Amino acid sequence: MRTGGVRRGVRRVLLAGATAWAAGAAWGAVSQPAGGSEWAPAVRGYDWEFPRDHWRHDGHSTEWWYFVGFADGADGRRFYYQFTLFRGGLTPSAPDPAPSPWGARYAAMGHAAVADAGTGERVFVQVAHREAPGLAEFGEFGGVGDGDGDGEIGSLPGPTGTSARWRLEFADAAFRFTAGSAVPGFVLDLRAEPTRPPLFHGEGGYSEKSPGGAASLYYSHPRLRVRGRIGLGGSATEVEGSGWLDREFGTTWLTPEQAGWDWFGLTLDDGRDLMLYLLRTADGRLSHADGTLRDAGGEVRRIAAGGMSVEALSSFTPPELGPDGRPYPARWRVRIPAEGLDLSVEPLLADQENRRGPAMPGPDIPYWEGAVRVGAAGEEAGRGFVELTGYRRPFRAPGLAPPSAGR
Repeated sequence: MRTGGVRRGVRRVLLAGATAWAAGAAWGAVSQPAGGSEWAPAVRGYDWEFPRDHWRHDGHSTEWWYFVGFADGADGRRFYYQFTLFRGGLTPSAPDPAPSPWGARYAAMGHAAVADAGTGERVFVQVAHREAPGLAEFGEFGGVGDGDGDGEIGSLPGPTGTSARWRLEFADAAFRFTAGSAVPGFVLDLRAEPTRPPLFHGEGGYSEKSPGGAASLYYSHPRLRVRGRIGLGGSATEVEGSGWLDREFGTTWLTPEQAGWDWFGLTLDDGRDLMLYLLRTADGRLSHADGTLRDAGGEVRRIAAGGMSVEALSSFTPPELGPDGRPYPARWRVRIPAEGLDLSVEPLLADQENRRGPAMPGPDIPYWEGAVRVGAAGEEAGRGFVELTGYRRPFRAPGLAPPSAGR
């Protein structure tokens, strides 16, 4: 009886921890006092060091490792993929003078998706656990491997019905990420090697989200060389392709008025890399925007809100959209006059929304995460991914007034 009670208690803590993190840290957390201390905000002048900064950053409330890309199979199939690990804070400090290894400061969530471009089939998988031995674990830089940082960045148990853990590793100057699912034929196991130096956004990696101080520390690897195995709806195949890594950490992400964002990560055939994000209020008005462009020669230029125009040309209505939700934009015209860019951006599949299934643990945070093609003057000009959040419902962080109504 005692053992059963302990097991039930652990399960309750796990589920409560994941839910509390989703409400209080992921996607838009704010600094909150706890035990006389607060989460550390992002600050200007951060001293970047690699590969150290690929690893966890204790003290910040929220961070993520986000991989998306394209892969061509040896059997002729073409795939789009996503792999993301989220790490969110539960409490800034551990006031217990004799803390237990099971006393979690953080919780974690993993998202993985694979789409078959030929059939249109797409599978999304979510896992969620609190950070504790045997559950979600994030390694310390330099504490494993050969002493130069090589080793495991993070891992967590896979979904029910699978035995292998989801893992993100770094070794020999490349990332490797693996995710499994009980969905028959689902395989995602890729090695992703950066081909260019990190691309820092904002002011040396200090990326403002509002004039009032909301910010993250933010860099990308827009051009990854990818190899490995992908499977969906059948046998796995060897693949080669490309990818984009987005890496952010910080504490204060959204203001009370901000309800979501539109993010564009585009790699152009002429060698330019373009990142744009637009933060919106609950009624759809633009709140803040910023961007970064790196040319083929490596020169980086910041794109301010006044230097860009992003026009939505059509929309996609996801299934079971409630009365308070809004359709997602589904096709765009992106103009940056100073760079001579006038781009069309079009989804490769209409429904690329990540929706938690009924058997998936953790919070329900629906968002659209999709592969897109890029055109210019009627010709193919590149490809990339777009992320759209806050359309089914606004993101709300505790301690902030709810966004105004009027959706």
